[in-house]
Amino acid sequence: MARQKRNRNTSRQAGSRQAAGFVYRRVLERSLFLLSVAGILVTLHLVMWYGPGMAGADDFACGAGFDCQSVIASDPAPLGISSSWWGFMFYVWLAALCSGIAGNFLGQSTLLKGLRMVTVGAGLLYSLFLTVYQFTSLDDRCLLCLISAALVVLMAVLLYVAWNKPAPKISRAGPPARELTFHGVAVAIALVVLAFDYSALPERVSAPTAPPTAGINDPFFDPALCSYDPGSPTFTNIEQLIRDYDPVVGPADAPVTVMEFLDPNCNHCGNLHPIMVALAESFPDSVRFVYKPVTVVGGPTYSLDEVMALWIANEHGLFKEMLDLQFQHQSPSTGFSPEQLIDFAADLGMDRGDFRTALTDGSQEPRAREVLRFFSGMEFSSVPTVIIGGRVVHGASRTLGCMQHFVKRELAAVSNQ
Repeated sequence: MARQKRNRNTSRQAGSRQAAGFVYRRVLERSLFLLSVAGILVTLHLVMWYGPGMAGADDFACGAGFDCQSVIASDPAPLGISSSWWGFMFYVWLAALCSGIAGNFLGQSTLLKGLRMVTVGAGLLYSLFLTVYQFTSLDDRCLLCLISAALVVLMAVLLYVAWNKPAPKISRAGPPARELTFHGVAVAIALVVLAFDYSALPERVSAPTAPPTAGINDPFFDPALCSYDPGSPTFTNIEQLIRDYDPVVGPADAPVTVMEFLDPNCNHCGNLHPIMVALAESFPDSVRFVYKPVTVVGGPTYSLDEVMALWIANEHGLFKEMLDLQFQHQSPSTGFSPEQLIDFAADLGMDRGDFRTALTDGSQEPRAREVLRFFSGMEFSSVPTVIIGGRVVHGASRTLGCMQHFVKRELAAVSNQ
């Protein structure tokens, strides 16, 4: 009799929840929560391995045949926030909504389900945009980005199927505590995976505590945190890397040469540019800066017009000015049209017709292919790449203080010869 009474009470409770609109599909809800947790892990991996000061070095998760660094370097970054951080916030919000639905938070499960539908819909649109962007504007692919997009698509499919499926006769399979326990176990497992991922980060990608603009005289600066990239080659004769068409800023007979491979559509290159300008101002008479524009972002064609515009401007002695304009108006998601570049040239005092002819006659395309082959042949895969004294500066050391430190060390070595 007692068991029958309990069963009747349970039925009445289930019926009251059903009447209140609280329908809980356990398999669906658990699947959505697990997908949200998986998304958190993917986006946190991207944040840790490809955030400021990181280079994605030795990333075991990117996958053979994929170039996550090049794709992330061209991230549109809405509102100045990277897509990785947007994705992380997206998945955390979804996981919170799933937990709120599982516990029928404040009796508002229906409202929470609606918010989840809207959130997944917005995430699906942005994921589709990023995926199309990779396959149309870029020639590189980011495996982790595609996995994140697949997670969003799968969530959208599950919600669509549930939307069109009749509500179950029993509104939930168990008490809220059971579902929240499941969520807690899933989060605990995710934390273990996250700890493993963090422990796999190479020590050499840890960013200095000093701001990137802190010079060697800044109290934040610590030279012990400055290092070259041990995984890159060393060049004993930097002159062999210089071509006649390379833009050069500074004295031709300067004792120290700083070389930078850059792409005008690269966000990281744009962020580094003020630091490179400040470095040049620190050593106006003793350092020669050699710039090598290369079409890395989006493969050999996406940044082609911008790179050719830099070479044309260099022939008129206006390389620095053209580079400043391109970084000032940088738009990695779309690049610049030929007309925009012609407008830049006109602003700098160049003839519009002559510039248009030089930009569109195709005469400089072989040069762009040559530089890209040269770049790849040195086993480089991402920009910016900075070489000081024949050694590649590690991504975490591309700060003003560290590069001033390297230059001063090279100047001291030259004076002691």
